[in-house]
Amino acid sequence: MADGVSNPKLEVRVVLLCCDGLYQRDLMRQISREFCLQAIVLQTGDSQRVSFRKRLWRYRSPVDLARYATARLLWPAYDKRARPTLSALFYENGRPPDLAEDVPIIRVANVNHPATEAALDRYCPDVVCVNGTQLIRRPLRERAAALPLGMINLHTGLSPYSRGGNCNLFMLLERHPELVGITVHHIDGGIDHGDIIITDRPNMNPEDSYEMIDAKTFRLGNDRMIDAVRRLASGKAERVPQWTEGKLFLRRTGYLYDPYLRVQVNRMLSNGLIADYLARRDQFDAGIRLVGNQ
Repeated sequence: MADGVSNPKLEVRVVLLCCDGLYQRDLMRQISREFCLQAIVLQTGDSQRVSFRKRLWRYRSPVDLARYATARLLWPAYDKRARPTLSALFYENGRPPDLAEDVPIIRVANVNHPATEAALDRYCPDVVCVNGTQLIRRPLRERAAALPLGMINLHTGLSPYSRGGNCNLFMLLERHPELVGITVHHIDGGIDHGDIIITDRPNMNPEDSYEMIDAKTFRLGNDRMIDAVRRLASGKAERVPQWTEGKLFLRRTGYLYDPYLRVQVNRMLSNGLIADYLARRDQFDAGIRLVGNQ
């Protein structure tokens, strides 16, 4: 429940488009408790699987291979350190959330598959919520535009300042902890570019690791997605056009995710990145605009 506040369930029909992961299963659980979750279109990612040999080829350079090996060696310790945070934020009775019960699940390799449009036709949602899928293409966007409340996305980045993939990771690597956050926005033809309903930033502590910050960010994002649907249903949602282009974190703009980046950012955090930010927060935060965050 957003901010721990208990609200009555609304008769708002929702179809959720998402991938399958801990954070997405929590979002399923939250939506099913708060609204009428009609169906889940689950992007399996089967079309993106590559063989072990092809994955290994990416690290054919000795330097790249050494970085990859270092990352794989350190990841278990990072994950172990973050486990209490994950448990506190996402587990109930010591267990992570399961797939939503008694809700139809349509599995697709690509969210833009005709089966997704068919699901919208069949279940007639008021709103479509999206998180962790491929870019929504025009036919699906146009189909969703006819819905009473449209289609909204949870972006784990602070738009318009950051758009694309792994935004919070890259913002930390570029020493901008003030631009770590989430955005709930309407979907248009751009990448994380639609009109904004809500933006927000997680509380970060000097001892936080990247994995802990990531968990806090998704907890906040899932809660704000629920807030956004409630505001849309009540007619009180803001709709703010993005006022600057910001940074676009994509391969084509020079930002390629590498497992070793988690090592780099955790070293920066252990060397005081968040402590420095908190000590000079007014200076860092000057000029940053948030939406619907009252």
